[in-house]
Amino acid sequence: MPLLKKKNILITAGSTRGYLDAVRYITNTSTGKLSSEIAYEAMSRGAVVTYVYGTDSLFPVIQGQDDIKPSQLKLIEIETNDDLVKVIREKLKKKRFDAVVHAMAVADYVPARAKPDKTPSKKREWLLKLVKTPKVITIIRDMWPDALLVGFKLEVNRTKDDLVKTAKRFLKKSRSNMIVANDYKNISRKRHIAYMVTGDSKIPKPLKGKLEIAKNVVSYLENTLK
Repeated sequence: MPLLKKKNILITAGSTRGYLDAVRYITNTSTGKLSSEIAYEAMSRGAVVTYVYGTDSLFPVIQGQDDIKPSQLKLIEIETNDDLVKVIREKLKKKRFDAVVHAMAVADYVPARAKPDKTPSKKREWLLKLVKTPKVITIIRDMWPDALLVGFKLEVNRTKDDLVKTAKRFLKKSRSNMIVANDYKNISRKRHIAYMVTGDSKIPKPLKGKLEIAKNVVSYLENTLK
């Protein structure tokens, strides 16, 4: 029997948008590729996945996947931070999850307000005010306090030691069980290096490639949810 059979897992993927006006927005660079690989791996081991993804982000396509049933995947598309929070607090509030993998690159800052029409392109400059957004991983932990929570931390141009130390601090602050730590310099279409950081004192080994990262994250879920 697959070890994750009948386990309910929430996975977030891609990025959110913060609108400037009717047609322009700011966003993050996440594609959702890693989350999609994690979802495939979890479903192949029996899990039922609720996959919340940002507009234009990748999502699992299970047609033709002989080892995955349609009933194992529920797709929910969102666009903005507010959409994401509303889905978590309202649409999913009565659902129980054994684990949550929060890999979505949620916008930390969004425009203070979005103009209802299009800003004329003839303007020589456009000054924007950005405001801090709520930490979605904190909302997730409050909603599902007993779920196994995997968070993600992205830094830029850090040493491995600095990256791991930052991830350990975020682990405590976010009340996660494990953090997948990445450095942007090690992420591209064909390259991805990450470290799985937990509360123990072990030095995490580098995981190379999105498929290897996905397999190790799902194996962590399997081993912990026994």
